[in-house]
Amino acid sequence: MRADMRTLLGVALLLAFAAMAHSLQCYTCHSFNQNCTLNATGCNVTQHQTCRSLTVREKGRAHDHEYIINGCGNCLGLISFNSGPYSAFLHATCCNSDLCNDQVEPEREDKTPNGLECEGCFALTESGCNRSMAAVKCYGQQDRCIHTSGTLHWLDTTTYVFKGCASHFVCHEQNALPIFGLEPNYGFYCCQGSRCNLEFRNLTRTTTLAPTTSKAAPALNIQALLGTCLLLALRLVVV
Repeated sequence: MRADMRTLLGVALLLAFAAMAHSLQCYTCHSFNQNCTLNATGCNVTQHQTCRSLTVREKGRAHDHEYIINGCGNCLGLISFNSGPYSAFLHATCCNSDLCNDQVEPEREDKTPNGLECEGCFALTESGCNRSMAAVKCYGQQDRCIHTSGTLHWLDTTTYVFKGCASHFVCHEQNALPIFGLEPNYGFYCCQGSRCNLEFRNLTRTTTLAPTTSKAAPALNIQALLGTCLLLALRLVVV
């Protein structure tokens, strides 16, 4: 085979592989008012094998925001946690065919009480948490009580202490809380049993929990999608 023919064949194969690597088509849409306009985009299947629709809700004393994020991406487990003053919910619907993620209405969170109660607070310090602590009723898939302390990455960086109810995924996936700007550094544990999260335990996340999935959840920076106005509102929930 002549050199120029081999070169031409090589280029053709590279183009074919490139087309295959970008063959998945997904809808993209970011909506803060549930009025989502869908636009098609190509995804690199070497990075993402599915299209997804995310429902995200955050609720605090001064705000209640719900929105949709559609695009290319890997699936996430159900994220649901509730401290009383502050709660968050993330639900992912995933599919693997072209333009299958055409969801424009948010998923509804299961608010059915499940009988579990946990200690709840959201504060800057342990002493602030102790002053504001109150029983929180858990609902839906929030089947664990949680305590976590660490770094809060919102408008500026500070510390936080969080007690409340959490879903199983939050307790066993290292990237669940950082999605919402809560970076657990110490005192992280989950437990089962009514109000079992009363005490502070000087433990790190890595020594108390092991991921149950083979690979970590893909990074998703919710703060970057929220914008300054929402972050200012979120700031009001910390006591």
